[in-house]
Amino acid sequence: MSDGRLVIRSYRRVFRVDRRIYRVDRWALPVPGGVPLRGVVYFAIALLAVIGEGELPLVGDLVGLLSPPIRYVILPLAVAVLGAQAAPDGRAAHRFAGDWMRARVRRRRRSAGRPVPLEGESIAWHGSVAVLWDGSGVELRRARVTGPTRVSFAAPVHVERRKGRFVVRSGEGVPVRDLELRDGLVMEVHR
Repeated sequence: MSDGRLVIRSYRRVFRVDRRIYRVDRWALPVPGGVPLRGVVYFAIALLAVIGEGELPLVGDLVGLLSPPIRYVILPLAVAVLGAQAAPDGRAAHRFAGDWMRARVRRRRRSAGRPVPLEGESIAWHGSVAVLWDGSGVELRRARVTGPTRVSFAAPVHVERRKGRFVVRSGEGVPVRDLELRDGLVMEVHR
């Protein structure tokens, strides 16, 4: 039983205006409900694509095999009808095609909206990371740091240079609190 109320599940359909062409000058189009304006645009783009592909070396020979009515009317009309009526995922066909292409072209691995480097790649990052292993301890933890960076220690440590890298330990040697690493230099922290 209907009590006369209209249930609207989404206001998007209420405010989305579907523009249609019903007549050209005094001539009424013989299509019930008119021709969607989006369909006219799809037809024009498909017609231009067919004409453009006819000029290409290999594809032009294949397109030339089709008869002119099929090439210039039926093929663009089929694209226009499918484009105007198809709504994959509830979106317009051109928006769905654009999103599908972007999903195929973009990098697969992302974090926080940015691309994640692939094997062998690096991404420059100019921030700071605070690492605190223990709130009250000054015990060294094993680590390997590559410059350029500045490393500060909570307690003085002893640094020695071995084969192009710095080795940091707690123990004998010259005490250091801060260590500045140039680009490519490596610091290893041992216990």
